Amino acid sequence: MSSSKMLQLIKKPETLKFSAYHAIKDLLVTGKLTRGTIYSANTFADMLGVSRTPIREALLELSAEGFLIAHDGKGFRVKELSEKTISDFFEMRRITELYVIERVTALLPESELAKLRNHLGVMQESYDRGKIEALLEADKAFHLSLIHYHQNSHLILVMNNIRDLMSFLGHDAIVKEGRSEAVLAEHRAIIGALEKRDTAAAMQAMRTHLESTENLLISDIRLLPRE
Repeated sequence: MSSSKMLQLIKKPETLKFSAYHAIKDLLVTGKLTRGTIYSANTFADMLGVSRTPIREALLELSAEGFLIAHDGKGFRVKELSEKTISDFFEMRRITELYVIERVTALLPESELAKLRNHLGVMQESYDRGKIEALLEADKAFHLSLIHYHQNSHLILVMNNIRDLMSFLGHDAIVKEGRSEAVLAEHRAIIGALEKRDTAAAMQAMRTHLESTENLLISDIRLLPRE
């Protein structure tokens, strides 16, 4: 058997699993899977037109990452996040993002401020058109833009590792009535403080934004029926 043929045999299943993994994760982080519903591997195989084996491998990997819970013999359901999981997530974001904004406020060039305004413009346009996923992507880009400008590779890695969880939680928060308008206002306040080079105000605006989202998500958790 030729070496190229061997590589094809190795690569094809991995490619199918990779495609299935990202397709299912996209359904998860954009809120297209119903919480509490158990989905079988066959359901996703039919949905994505992929055989059951790579689908099951993808589902097991998403389970290991904490997005799904496996039910032996039945399938998988979307994991309900705990109050502690949400609190831990936002604690890490406050530590990272407040640290960064404290250090970059006095240094941001106009070109970087223009990027932030552009991200906010996309958020506003997406909201006006009812495009929630596009709004969330622009929201992530806004926050990651500040992290990347700071140029700390370790902090960039931390934020890149939680991008999907940002979408996962962000979708739950943004669909609440009135929250989208509040999110836009909070981002405008962040930009306003940055434009004035007011470090204290920028930090407070970022803190307010993160804590408002955290409090909303935790209040929803507390309203869920206890098992």
